[in-house]
Amino acid sequence: MLSEDMIKQIFFYVENTGGPVGEVDIFDFARKIEAVLTPTIKLQEHQRCVKIVSDLNPEVGKKLHSLRP
Repeated sequence: MLSEDMIKQIFFYVENTGGPVGEVDIFDFARKIEAVLTPTIKLQEHQRCVKIVSDLNPEVGKKLHSLRP
């Protein structure tokens, strides 16, 4: 989950639409949120896969654990 401070920091890196002050490109904002969250999501998914594989085959789970997400 993103903190309010993190969301504000991301917001300030988003392109202005050229309209009123504070109006931003919602798609650019979404892309930046995605860029911040993607590494965390990949790590969590990798950990989930390692757990599943380790339950089936501990040796393969160890090898998978040593690989980067």
